[in-house]
Amino acid sequence: VCTIFPAVAVKLLNWNILMKILQNMCRNVFEYRSKVSLFCGRFYCNPPRDNSRLRVLFFGTDNFSLPSLRILNDSLKSNGTVTSLEVVTSFKATKNPLKRFADGENLQLHDWPLQHIGPEVHRHFDLGVVVSFGHLIPEALISSFRLGMLNVHASLLPKLRGAAPIVHAIAAGHTETGVTIMRIRPRHFDVGEILTQRHVPIGPHTLMPELHGQLANVGAAALLHCVENLDR
Repeated sequence: VCTIFPAVAVKLLNWNILMKILQNMCRNVFEYRSKVSLFCGRFYCNPPRDNSRLRVLFFGTDNFSLPSLRILNDSLKSNGTVTSLEVVTSFKATKNPLKRFADGENLQLHDWPLQHIGPEVHRHFDLGVVVSFGHLIPEALISSFRLGMLNVHASLLPKLRGAAPIVHAIAAGHTETGVTIMRIRPRHFDVGEILTQRHVPIGPHTLMPELHGQLANVGAAALLHCVENLDR
């Protein structure tokens, strides 16, 4: 055929070459589109989590804890620093104000001691916050939080370390007390790096309920300030 019809053979040969070139071009375009789709899936369609916002696990039991939980919940609802908030408390405590508040705000509750989320804390939370909790937290749990754990204590540490600091301040006739925001250290109560302190005067006629409320509110505001300004 090539001998008889040389012009036709040349055309067929050129056509075959052209088809191979077109096939290679199509294959390259397909591979490029696949890589672009994969790039999109890895980097754009599933962006990394925003580390400027924090997932917080809150530990508390009583009315002193409540203002701190409330202010963190306000941050959550206003799309502030807190992006998720769950509560650890004792279900055995009667008239537990934190449980009532968490139920009313649809916050996830966990009974102490933790059984289900303990080993998985690092996957679900960045920061632990402890306010008037009354239980020694295990070292393994403390170290599970990417940013550690903060504690709100109702005294100007190292003064009045331990339980009932408000009662002791009034009983000792102190004219000033305050709140301390500190990092929790394993195996110790009220010992750790102090992040900030707020001073509160004690008047000559100040009673325990009044001072309790003042310190709880001052502590909540100081806590939020620390949470918002933590090194990520």
